[in-house]
Amino acid sequence: MSTDASAGLKSSATGPSSISPVLRRRLQQCYEHGVKLMQQDKPDRDYTHSILVECVLNDPGNLQYVEAMLTNLQLKYRNNRRGALIKGFGRLRNIKKAAAKKDWPQVLHLGPALLRVNPWDVVVLRAMAEACAELGFQDVELRYLKNALDANPKSAAINRHCAMSLGRIGQFDQAISCWTRVDEILRGDDQAQKMISELQIEKTRNRGRAAHESPRHHANKAPATPVEETAPDVEKEPVRREIRLTPRQQLEQEVMNRPTDAEAYFALVQLHLDEGRFGDAMHVLNKALTASGNSIRVQERIEDVEILRKKHQLATAEQQSVRPKSEEPEDQDGPVAQLRSELQRMELDVFQRRSDRYPHDLEIKFQLGLRLKQMDKAREAIPCFEAATGLAPRRALSLLEIGECWQRLKQYGKSLDFYRRAAEKSPADQMACKKMALYRAGVLAVALHNLEAAESFFRQLIDLEPGYKDAATRLDKIREIRHKG
Repeated sequence: MSTDASAGLKSSATGPSSISPVLRRRLQQCYEHGVKLMQQDKPDRDYTHSILVECVLNDPGNLQYVEAMLTNLQLKYRNNRRGALIKGFGRLRNIKKAAAKKDWPQVLHLGPALLRVNPWDVVVLRAMAEACAELGFQDVELRYLKNALDANPKSAAINRHCAMSLGRIGQFDQAISCWTRVDEILRGDDQAQKMISELQIEKTRNRGRAAHESPRHHANKAPATPVEETAPDVEKEPVRREIRLTPRQQLEQEVMNRPTDAEAYFALVQLHLDEGRFGDAMHVLNKALTASGNSIRVQERIEDVEILRKKHQLATAEQQSVRPKSEEPEDQDGPVAQLRSELQRMELDVFQRRSDRYPHDLEIKFQLGLRLKQMDKAREAIPCFEAATGLAPRRALSLLEIGECWQRLKQYGKSLDFYRRAAEKSPADQMACKKMALYRAGVLAVALHNLEAAESFFRQLIDLEPGYKDAATRLDKIREIRHKG
C-alpha cells in the first residue's frame, strides 16, 4: 500500500475533513482530469482508471470519486454486467483474507484493482460495502451494493445484504423492497416477513417522532405551568400505528376490490414485469381472463407477456452462449437458434391475428410486415408495408423496408427507386432512416454500375454525416473510377 493511500484510508475513517488541504487539492485535480479523459471520443479506460483509482484509494469515503471510477469501468465493459471474459485465478484470495481479519482499510485498498477486471464482482463489492459500513461511509457502501445488485438482482443473499444496510441507515421503503424480493425468491422466508413488518412499524414510528419534534410543534406548544407539572397523569388513548402496504400488496388489494376491472390487473402485471417475474404476471393475467369473460384486451396482454418472456429467455441463452476466444466453442447455437425461431413464429402468429382482427390499423400492418420480412417472406411483407405508407410516421420507414424486400427478391431497379423515395420522404426527425436509405441506394447503384447516381447518393449522405460508415471511402473509389474513365 502506498504511503498516500494508507494515510487516506486511515484519515477518511474519521471523515473527509481530516484529509490535508494539500492532498484534497491534488485529489480534486486528479478527479477532474479523470472526468475529462472519460469524456473523450476514444477514451483510454485503463489509463482513466489509474487516475481515478488514486482518488478512491486516498479518499475511499468520497462518493463522487467512487461513482466516477465505477462509471468508467462500466463504460469499459459496455455495461455487460460481467466484466472481462478471462479474469485469472486466485485473484480474490487476498481480499477474502483481509475481510476475514476485519482489516477494512486493506479491503478498500485491494478492491479497486479487482473491480478493474469486473466492476460487478459480487464478492469484491460486498466485501467493500462491509468495509464502508464499518468505517462509516454509508453513501459509498450503498453505491457498491448497487453494482452487486445490478449483477444479480435475483440473489437472495445480495438483496438481504442491501436490505440490512438500507434499514440500518433509515431508508425504510427501499429496505422493504429488498426484503420483499428476498421473500419472493425464497418463497416465504421467515426473516424477510419479520423484517418487513418491523420496518413498516419503525417507519411509522419515525414519522410520528419527526412530527412530534418538528419546529412547528415546539413553537405552538405553551410553556408548562406549575399546576401542569404537578397534575396527575391522565390515561391517554393508545396510539394506533399505521401499517403501510408495499406497492405490490396495494395493487393486490385493488384487484380484490375491483375483480372485474382489467386496469387493476394490468397495473399489478406491470409491477411483476418490471421486477422480472413473468410467471407471476401470467398468473394474474389468467385470473383477469376468467374474471373478464375472455376479454380480447386481456388475451392480447397475455400474448404481449408471452413474447416478452420468450425474448427474455432468448437474451439469457445468448448471454450464456458467449465464450472466451481461448475456449472451445460449446454447442450453444442449437438452443439459441431454436429460441429465436420460436420467438419469430410467435410474433408472426400474434400480428397476423391482430391484422385480421383490426384490418384498418396501419401500425399493426407495419409490424406484421417486419415479422414477415424477418421470416424471409419478403413478397408477402410488401403489401403490408405499402398499406403502412398511409401512416405518416411510418411512411419513410415503410418505403425503406419495401426497397429491402425488392432487393431480396432481386428486383434491383424497383429496390433503388424505393430507396430514393425513402430518402426523399424522410422527415427531419427520422434522419437515421434517410441516411440508411441513401447508403443502401449508393451501394446498390454501384452494383448496378450507375456511378453518377451512386456519387450523388453518397455525397448527400456525407453532407448529412461525414463519418457515416464507409461512405467517404466508397465515394473516393467512385470518383477514382470515373476519373480513370
